[in-house]
Amino acid sequence: MDTVNQTADATGQATLAGGPSKPDRSARLRRLLRYTGVNLTSLALDYAIFLPLTHATDLPVLSSIVAYIAALALNYRLSWLYVFGDDGGHKGEKRLFAQFMATGLLGLVLTAVVTGGGIYWLGFKPAIAKTIAVLICFVVLYIVRSRLVFTPAE
Repeated sequence: MDTVNQTADATGQATLAGGPSKPDRSARLRRLLRYTGVNLTSLALDYAIFLPLTHATDLPVLSSIVAYIAALALNYRLSWLYVFGDDGGHKGEKRLFAQFMATGLLGLVLTAVVTGGGIYWLGFKPAIAKTIAVLICFVVLYIVRSRLVFTPAE
């Protein structure tokens, strides 16, 4: 019986004798856990801005947008450093940044729509509506960013 020699590089990318393959399950899990940590850090900044701004202005959707933009800038840097590493580096920093910000715009729209809908249509308190938006954005943006923005060179 032949055995396949498999190793993982620094990013957790599984490699076989013939070259790189899709990341194995444990590498994907490690990446998702790092992504979660980065997003929790960004979320802390988001709420640190959102809650006092909402209280001071009574404009929860605008407060949500302002907070999201600040957290997005932090999230980009931390995602590059701790989650996706060199994935996407073949695109050039300007292109990668533009793609990340485009996905951030998607997240911003989702955040504004879900926060506003939760508050004005469903009667949720602003923090609850924002939290629902955060959860939706977390899933959507991880899928989009891992498959479209931070992709390894082929």
